[in-house]
Amino acid sequence: MMPDKIKVLLLDTNDAFGGVVRAHLMFLQKTDRVRFELYAAVLGHGPLLPRFRAIPDVTFWPIEVGTKSAKWCTGWRGKVANAWGVVPLVWTALRLAVLCRRAGIQAIHTSDKKRSLLLVLLLHRLTGIPYLYHIHNNYIEYPANRAALASASIIIANSGEMRRDFIEHLGPALERIRVVYNGMDVERFRPGLPSTLRQEIGAAPDDVLIGISSRLAPDKGQETFLRAAKLVVAQAPQARFVISGDDSIFSDNVDFVPLLKRLATENELAGRVHFLGFRSDMSNIYPGLDIVVNAAWREAFGLVLTEAMACGKVAIGTQSGGIPEIITDGKDGFLFPVRDEQKLAEILLDVVRAPELRARLGAAARQTVLDRFTIQEQVNTQEQLYLALAGMNNLK
Repeated sequence: MMPDKIKVLLLDTNDAFGGVVRAHLMFLQKTDRVRFELYAAVLGHGPLLPRFRAIPDVTFWPIEVGTKSAKWCTGWRGKVANAWGVVPLVWTALRLAVLCRRAGIQAIHTSDKKRSLLLVLLLHRLTGIPYLYHIHNNYIEYPANRAALASASIIIANSGEMRRDFIEHLGPALERIRVVYNGMDVERFRPGLPSTLRQEIGAAPDDVLIGISSRLAPDKGQETFLRAAKLVVAQAPQARFVISGDDSIFSDNVDFVPLLKRLATENELAGRVHFLGFRSDMSNIYPGLDIVVNAAWREAFGLVLTEAMACGKVAIGTQSGGIPEIITDGKDGFLFPVRDEQKLAEILLDVVRAPELRARLGAAARQTVLDRFTIQEQVNTQEQLYLALAGMNNLK
């Protein structure tokens, strides 16, 4: 007789597509349906719901948690919106508590987003269901965060650097954090995939395409990327630069896109820099690139790098956060100091001029992902943690 499936609920309160959502989508797709019955509580509006609903064999519970538009994030508007947002959050917690009891949920998996933590605290208080707290970013001090960490049965972080950051802020009690790297679907992202990118931007056959992909915000380093582009183009006119992403996440970057476009014009990069906007087809974009850069000032992990590396592309990242845990400098990519456009330009010129170096580093990058960052490795680890939460095994 087959044992009953473990019933796991994922909480995702994101309202825009980013690294956390990509990670959630990937491990929902790959978790074993024979041993686990999956549920997901996600926002009942916006662009993410169809993406979640496209995943087979998952029960979705649409929720409202008081999210607000960018214009309601600051000043008196922000205070009003935050106060009013408590109403749908509490109502959602009450409703989810009923649904969890009816479904027999045995474990909850939550990210470190503030509304997710408030929701899981209420759910835990109402139902007693144990939960896994998944760190995706640096520690932020507020009471709900401390309370959620204290009540969590299991805490995991997406990099060793994030684990160190939480321990630095909260002390030895957080040494129980386990590192579980974000995994990559190495079939979806692999060498040799077709791409329409070069045709889309009108690239010549001998052009070398250098890309950066993330939300457009100062801390993601697109300004450094463009300043390096000016230095590179002066010596390697075959280099072209591609920026994908938009400014829809967060409210502190409303003037940043005009700044980037102004910088491209001032640096005489017209025709050499291409702004793609938000793209949902990154498995089409990466294969068209030769080099992928992550110029972030701080980066918890660096999912874009592992996606590009899985496609056999040269990865160049900052010496920030979890990035040095992905790239071994000179072996499967390169590292450079944060905001150092001169060093980035030097590295880019070396790689642009050496196709054999690109081929060698790209092959090594693919192997790094296969060895250390597959989605199956992440899923296998998390499945064992779900079993521990449900009391089906002991943590080692």
